[in-house]
Amino acid sequence: MNAKLLWAILPIAMSGGAAAAESSVALYGLVDMGMGSTHVRGPDGDRQKKTGTISGGLSDTLLGLKGQEGLPGGWSATFQLETMFDGSTGNYNDEDRLFDNAAWVGLANESYGELRLGRQHTVAQELGGELEVASWKDMGMGATFRASDNHSVDNAVNYFSPSWGGLRLGLGYSFDVAGDQLNGSKLPSYSAGVLYEQGPLLLAATWDKTLLKNSGLEGARDPQAWQLGASYDFEVAKVSIAWSRQKNGYAGLNGGDPSELGLGLGAAEFAYGGHLDAYLLGVAVPVGGKGTVVAQWSLVKPDWSWADGAKARSGQVATLGYVHSLSPRTNLYAMAGLARRYSLDDQLVQGQGTTTRYMAGINHSF
Repeated sequence: MNAKLLWAILPIAMSGGAAAAESSVALYGLVDMGMGSTHVRGPDGDRQKKTGTISGGLSDTLLGLKGQEGLPGGWSATFQLETMFDGSTGNYNDEDRLFDNAAWVGLANESYGELRLGRQHTVAQELGGELEVASWKDMGMGATFRASDNHSVDNAVNYFSPSWGGLRLGLGYSFDVAGDQLNGSKLPSYSAGVLYEQGPLLLAATWDKTLLKNSGLEGARDPQAWQLGASYDFEVAKVSIAWSRQKNGYAGLNGGDPSELGLGLGAAEFAYGGHLDAYLLGVAVPVGGKGTVVAQWSLVKPDWSWADGAKARSGQVATLGYVHSLSPRTNLYAMAGLARRYSLDDQLVQGQGTTTRYMAGINHSF
């Protein structure tokens, strides 16, 4: 049913924009496929190896529609519908949703900003994600800065201000981030951020909070996340640095669930009063006019003890890669990554070993 509906609206998108010069509808997408090998040493010392195709190695594989219609007084109606899928199988990433990334409509004005209603990224993800240098699958900035990971929330209202001399503000509220996934429970969340961009300099600061009083978890505390960072393009290299504090679990409810709490908060010891600090350093160096060498390193320092009294240890994620531009729409890439005492699925797990990944692929946008 979802696929039939999607293909039914594509001809409408392809014919859009003819009614008025100031109106437009665009079909867009990314297809990213590669081959790779992942080696994991788990918390029990067990070893696993997986080799094969990988979808979304450099960026998510997705399909979307977006557009605007000019309205009187300098206003415009805007919308975006976007879904992610697995290029290896053609299946939706989220089989329960037609548009898992975005399904919103809004009003925009150059003088007053833009208001968006519907399923969408949080303000923190939208603004904080600008600090990312290397977006490798499972090993990008969002691996340790979960508030900047590519996730969306239901029932959201986001406002983004116009740019005032390079300064933009964002405010967001979700009436229930989980929709109907928790049998009608209301889990509201707040998101706010500020972004300053002037020439080669970019500064960002964000905050998230989700209220769990109706979650059904006894003694649950409200998770929060703060992010602060800067990047500067020196022309010979672009450098990005960032810090994040995540408290009482992951505010986006987009972490792993090793303790089976059912909410994506991360480990129980983290969710019930723990916090972690994450640090990021990224460098992108242009090479030969068409290539870029990208290196990114992040450190997570948890502050809690496990159930047996052992202190949680720091984890690291480091990547080194190369991206080569064949055209404005097509790139080739190769990377190697290492996650030490950090799980790509469940983040911080007691006794977690080392994960290594090697992959190469093709990224094409349209």
